[in-house]
Formats: sequence, C-alpha cells, structure tokens
Amino acid sequence: MEAVAEAKSVYLTAFEQLGNTGPSWLRSLHERGIHAFEARGFPGPREEAWRKTNLRPVTSAEFPVADSQGVAPKALVERLGDLGDSYHLVFVDGRLAADLSDLSDLAKGLTVTPLSQYEDSAPERLQSALGNRVDIDWHPFAALNTAFFADGAYIHVARGAMIEKPIAVTHVITAEANGRAVYPRLVVEAEEGAEVRVVERFIGDDEASTLVCPVSELSAGDNTILDYSRLQEDGAAVMNIGTVNLVAKRNTSLRGAFVADGGRLGRVDLVADLEGEGGEIDCNGIYLTEDRQFVDFHTWFNHREGNCFSRQRFKGILQDRSETSFDGLVKVFEGAQKTDAVQENRNLILGKRALAHSNPRLEIFADDVKCTHGSTVGELDEQALFYLRTRGISAEGAKGMLTLAFAGEIVDMFKVDGVRSHVRGVLMRRLGVEDADIGEIL
Repeated sequence: MEAVAEAKSVYLTAFEQLGNTGPSWLRSLHERGIHAFEARGFPGPREEAWRKTNLRPVTSAEFPVADSQGVAPKALVERLGDLGDSYHLVFVDGRLAADLSDLSDLAKGLTVTPLSQYEDSAPERLQSALGNRVDIDWHPFAALNTAFFADGAYIHVARGAMIEKPIAVTHVITAEANGRAVYPRLVVEAEEGAEVRVVERFIGDDEASTLVCPVSELSAGDNTILDYSRLQEDGAAVMNIGTVNLVAKRNTSLRGAFVADGGRLGRVDLVADLEGEGGEIDCNGIYLTEDRQFVDFHTWFNHREGNCFSRQRFKGILQDRSETSFDGLVKVFEGAQKTDAVQENRNLILGKRALAHSNPRLEIFADDVKCTHGSTVGELDEQALFYLRTRGISAEGAKGMLTLAFAGEIVDMFKVDGVRSHVRGVLMRRLGVEDADIGEIL
C-alpha cells in the first residue's frame, strides 16, 4: 500500500527552496515561523476575527518573496522628506537602501541598526526581543513574516536617554515587487527612563500589486515615554496586513498615532499589553478610504496590572464605495483593579454606498474599574452645511471644512510635529480644501 504524501502549502515549498540563505542566528526563528503557518494556515471566512476581511485576493494567489530590490522612482524618494527633520532608515522592497538612509550623528544612547548588518551574530537583547511578543501560532501573517523577513530595523534606546529627533523607518514598494510579497520587521526597545519618537511609514508605487506583511514589536521600560506613529500610505494596489505589539511597564507612557490612507486592502492587528502599575497606552487613529478600498483595525488592549490607563480613539472618513471595520477589545484581567479605559470609534460616511462596521467590546474580570466604550456612524450635519452655504462657502468647501473639523480632534492628539503636519496636508489634499478655506480648523 502506497503512503499518501501530505500536501504542502506553496509557502512551505518556497521556504524549503530558499534553504539556509539567511544568517545562522535567525535560522531557528524562521523555521518556527513557517511551521506555525503550516499548522495554522490562512483564516477562514467563519473565524470571528477575520470574517469582515475579504482575504480572497491573498489566498487565491501565490506571492513569492520579493528577491530583488527595485529602484525607487524620484516621486517616492521626494516623499521621504515629508516628515521634517528626523533620522532616516529606508527599506526598498524589504531590503536596506543605504543610499536613501541617513543615520549620521545619532544621539547618545540611541542605536539604530538594520538587521542585515548582523551577519554572524546579534546582540543577546535583540535575539531575546525579536519574536518575543507576536503570537505566530495565532496570527498567520505574522507567522509568514517570521518565516521570510530578510531585513528590518532594530532601535534601542539606552536607560535615561532623551532622544529629541524622531526616527523615521520607511518601507518603499516599487513596481519591481508587483505580484510578490514583502515582509518588513521592526523591533524597538526603550529602556527605563528613556524618551523616544519612532515613525514607521509605508509608501509605494500605485502599479504594484504587492502583499506587504509587516510585524512591529515595541517595548517601553519603567518610567519611559515612547511615541510610535504608523502611517500606512501604500500604493493603490497594495495589500498591507500587519501586526503591532505594544508593551508598557510601570509608569510608562506609550502613545500611538495610526493613519491608514492608501492601498487596496489594509489591516492592522494592534495588541497592547499593560504590564506595570501606572502604565498608560494612548492610541489615536484616523483612516481615510475612497473608491473600493477596505481598511480594518482590530485592537486588543490587555490590562494585566492594576492602576493602568488606556485610551483608544479611532475615526474613519469613508468616501465612494469604500468599506471599513473597527473591532476593539479591552480586557481587564483578574486583579487589575483601578483600571481606567476608554474606547471610541466614530465614522463619517461621505459616500452613499460606503459601509462602516464598528464593534467595540469589553471583558472585565475585576470589580473596581472605570471602563467606557462607544461608536457612531453618521453623515455630515445638514444644518451645519446650510449655515456655511449661507456664508458664501461652496458646497464642496463646506463639506471639506466640516470633515476637517471631524478629523481635527484626532490630528491634534498626534504628538510628533512632523507627523501632525503631514497628516493635516494629506487630509486637505484628499478633501480638496485650501488653507484659505479653513482658517484655524486644524
């Protein structure tokens, strides 16, 4: 009787064909990633966490790893300066672009290193942090990233270091990556008493139908201030499915700014863990969709210790036939007394056929807590529009002004000046509004 060979996924076959091409210190992690994916597979449409996300464009095709680095066109290179004065680390199609990066004169106590520079060995602290937080057995795209990432950024901030200039890590997708997959990786460690600002950004060619699967792991030690901004501004055909893991220790302030503007399909799974008393994680986000774009924010905020604070405020602006989903969970573990948590999701529908899903949730296993959540989905106020029209403002101008006012609350909460100014400009261009039209709305 002949044995029946067990079917392999195309990703396992591709992994085996690559062989031992990466550095030896990463080999076991890569193997863990592919085995986790092979055991898990892609999620089905009946899985609660994935049922709103249409994965058919991903699961019905094969995306081999981008094995070469394209040339970033001038228009994309010029966008690298959008965020103002900052340290720059740039990756093109998943690999370091040294000619576009600028890490000169790094502040004392700051280390910014591409993972590819650690050829034979890496610092013990990096090896301990890399893959320590992300759950590859649960998240299939994080498993694929862990199996295939070839490069990434490691940012370490020494104890007590105060880093004023932001560190911008930009992932650029070129037309040469069309039909392929790119796996960006980011690890940030801020030690006790440090202060740092990190911006992670995704931009790319509109013609590239690329699968981008990033994994970002950020940990902030006791009494630390860490600002993290994530700007997903991919090309129009990109599918970006990523995970972000945030960890806050005692008396830590970890602040996140999330923007989704671009791409065919965008999904962020944000897992935030509060693991020390007095810790705070404050995340604010805005997503802008048009045409047939789909954007999905899934959040899990875990209060594991008492006397911690968390804030989630996400707003969506939907145009045309676009669709969005926000699904957020605040979980208060047993013993996490004096928890203070707020979760809000507001959506503004500008297209008659646009659709917003909203599902904020609470799971509470402690009895002395203050937790609130809420969501709204609505259109522009007709009375406010009429008032502005009577003041001589055009219909489009009035619509843009009110939309900017809706977004302004979130934009003002972004702590990094360059990010706040950039997002303001993105909003104005998207809505066709000039500075003269809006005065001091933003």
